[in-house]
Amino acid sequence: MEAIDDWRQRLKTSESKSMGIDTGNSVMMSSIDGWKGHSLPKLLIIWRFDKERSNRFPSNSRPGRFSKARDLSATIVSYELFLIDSEEYIVPWTEEPSHSELVKMKWSKEWHEVLSKKVDKLHEKYSNRPIKFQKSFKNEGGVIRLQYQVSNYKNLPKCPPDLENLLSAELDRLIGAEFKLWKDLSDYPGGPKGWLDNDMAEWEHFNIKHHGLLSVKMRGGDWIEYPGFKKGREDYWTGFAIDFMMDKELHSFEDLGGHSKGADHRIDFENSQKKLTDYGQIEKKEKTIFSRIKSLLRL
Repeated sequence: MEAIDDWRQRLKTSESKSMGIDTGNSVMMSSIDGWKGHSLPKLLIIWRFDKERSNRFPSNSRPGRFSKARDLSATIVSYELFLIDSEEYIVPWTEEPSHSELVKMKWSKEWHEVLSKKVDKLHEKYSNRPIKFQKSFKNEGGVIRLQYQVSNYKNLPKCPPDLENLLSAELDRLIGAEFKLWKDLSDYPGGPKGWLDNDMAEWEHFNIKHHGLLSVKMRGGDWIEYPGFKKGREDYWTGFAIDFMMDKELHSFEDLGGHSKGADHRIDFENSQKKLTDYGQIEKKEKTIFSRIKSLLRL
């Protein structure tokens, strides 16, 4: 196991997964590109939420089907840390076509059957590896994808105690944080206004969804509004909210904004100052620039 100083240098990224306290231990993961050797080591954070969810409503496009139960509000209850530092935990794609070729191809039922058989063969060959392939091969836009999943995340390698102690000093701050959304849909005919609840979720389902205004109450604190959060339309918006708050409140974690495969945050252990993404810092920077402009005008 690496010394803590080595982890400070080697560990650069993390991926977060949020789950309700009433769900199992299966975790859907990202594209296999995000789990190759050059992306490791990687920290995996499993957040557990006490969630309030909406009802499932009749589908607007698929008769006889129902929508997902959307997040209404949530409280962070706990987290667990895992460290994947080797490809020995991951089932590799050694079949043809290559992954780079597959992701350019259109999904079809025939390809689904072919890939399912190939994945079954790989899972049997590497049966002792916990990170395996999902059997959902259809990506947005109808192209093929290969993504990983873990049937029981507790089978993953635990984070080393010294590294966990280093990280928990910040992550513990988010335990007990409460999330909710305020929405004003009154500009639309019959649109509601207030905190997102089941009635509002039902109205949005049949009309239009709005991102709303995220409000967060840290443990022992007051409710604070975060107008920069824009994921309130999502069914599972609380997962996006925890990524957002890690960037805003934890100095060592910088949100990558979905621009890096298989990584939600960049980890920088040396960043002891507030980041420029924090509202107070932005305001301070803007005031400093404005003051400089005024000084130049007086010259």
